Amino acid sequence: MALNEWSILLIYVGFILLSRVLISLFYLRGRFDVNGNGRIDPDEVGFLNDTQGKLVVLEKPNYYDLSIMSLIRVFSEAMMHAFCYGSIVVFSVNICVTNMDTRYAYLMVVYMIQMACMFMCHFATNGIHVVTSNAVHVLYYGFGFIPLAFLWLQPEQKYLTVIAVLATLAITVISRRIALPNYPEFKELTRVYQLNRNTGEWNLASVPSLVETQESQAAKLELAPGGATGTVSETAVVFPTNEILHTHISSSLTIGILTALVTHHIIGAFILAEARVFPGLSLAISVTVAIVITMLVQSVGLYGRTEKKMHTLVLIKYWPKTLAVSFAALGAAIATIQFNPMASANDRATPIIYWIGVGALVAAIIVTYVQAVLAKISNRA
Repeated sequence: MALNEWSILLIYVGFILLSRVLISLFYLRGRFDVNGNGRIDPDEVGFLNDTQGKLVVLEKPNYYDLSIMSLIRVFSEAMMHAFCYGSIVVFSVNICVTNMDTRYAYLMVVYMIQMACMFMCHFATNGIHVVTSNAVHVLYYGFGFIPLAFLWLQPEQKYLTVIAVLATLAITVISRRIALPNYPEFKELTRVYQLNRNTGEWNLASVPSLVETQESQAAKLELAPGGATGTVSETAVVFPTNEILHTHISSSLTIGILTALVTHHIIGAFILAEARVFPGLSLAISVTVAIVITMLVQSVGLYGRTEKKMHTLVLIKYWPKTLAVSFAALGAAIATIQFNPMASANDRATPIIYWIGVGALVAAIIVTYVQAVLAKISNRA
């Protein structure tokens, strides 16, 4: 007798829960809590050890130099970064997998997104991964699951997708608390900079006790007694420049995807009764709107002029505005063919639009997944 959707979901959740708890308890806990004192000490975090002795470059840093990123941007772009990676997984499955049993297809995609989030934590944004708390981790993993709303292979009872996501996030909370107990705050893991409102300069405000560089020694006498006390847009933390660039690209892709989503629904509601009949119009409008919105965001800045100026100086070598506009347009092109399920090749009324979307998706995979791996490997070499 074939298993029903509920039975398959319960088997999946039970297996993931048991395996994650056992791995966290008997392998990861000992790997991370090396001294076995029931907490993760700063000296047990690889990122802190790897960045000791390295100077922080605030203007025009090279690809592997350390630089700074404001707390508000870290938070917002981490969420968009996760959304981008989840979208790429869902969109790829929509195109490549067309006849899988819907009783378990969505569970495969939930697991793939979980793996994608773990991938981005290890390769694309390891520094951001390291300095964020367990609670923030669960939050941006949650953003990674939002694109499941675009999945074509939904179960008959669509609410099972939500239950699967919530169960996965709960298991993530449990496993992280077991493997990484009493995780240190970000100020214990990376240097913190704060904006001086009078001069407009970003000054060193907090140094982890393990970090002793010429930079920190020279600045210690000038550190504020309370450390960094500014707002989230006036406080910045130290990351490798390549990670700051990764989130800049992926958040731009997300802006394009979301713009295409909104544009698609507006076209469907007010212009065309069935927007997919004219995908070329949807593509043209989505890409145009994405470009305009991104240019406005890049010109004005969402977090204040001073924060925008700092971020621009960090990425100035890599043409940040051009990159943002280009990848927002790419994101819109990817998403245009995703909002209506295509049951067969006959649904592709305009093949050129379909292949533009597929080509944009392949480009996004190369820029996000492949480029992140190559950056990690090259940095270790």
